[in-house]
Amino acid sequence: MNPHYPIHVKMEGMLCAVIGGGEVAQRKVGSLLECGAKITIISPEITPLLAEWTEQGKINWKRELYQGQDLSPYFFIVAATNHRHVNYSVYEQAKRTKAFINIADRPDLCNYIVPSTVKRGRLVISVSTSGASPSLASKLRRRLEREFGQEYEGYVDFLAQMRLKVLQEIKDATVRKQIFQELLDDRYVEAPSLQREQMADALLQQVKQREQL
Repeated sequence: MNPHYPIHVKMEGMLCAVIGGGEVAQRKVGSLLECGAKITIISPEITPLLAEWTEQGKINWKRELYQGQDLSPYFFIVAATNHRHVNYSVYEQAKRTKAFINIADRPDLCNYIVPSTVKRGRLVISVSTSGASPSLASKLRRRLEREFGQEYEGYVDFLAQMRLKVLQEIKDATVRKQIFQELLDDRYVEAPSLQREQMADALLQQVKQREQL
């Protein structure tokens, strides 16, 4: 079996179909909503939370059984019903398209898999065993969650701001690289936001003074 190609896909505005309205479908929809996808659920019944999202206009709900409806408009297709024959029917219809297809509990029918993921704002760390052991992927994710705490969300935003500032204010590429490496020191991760900014400003001032000598 060839390995999967790891990518992060920009889902904003992409049409997605989720067949099923239970807890598994809800988790899939929640993840897709976070990425700005346009989601249609096909299911005669849905969870209270999915119903709430429908009322809020976040998702579209087609209150019907899946019976071979055309899925060609959709970029992402997820089959997450409790009925294997329905999920397989979705697969049969979806494979005629060029869509990404995910069939619950049938990794052999999927042309993409969703990794176990740690999210800290713009920092995204994904772990996958290519379907071999989801339990191991979850174990590794929990370990990463402990290592990369919530403080990394603000820290990554800080790094993004500093990158722009350094590119604007420091002309020497070698010096820029040295600054970027310095900002990776754990002191900047652990420091409160205001102190972190003060430390970075002091670093830039020192560098500018050296450049003027």
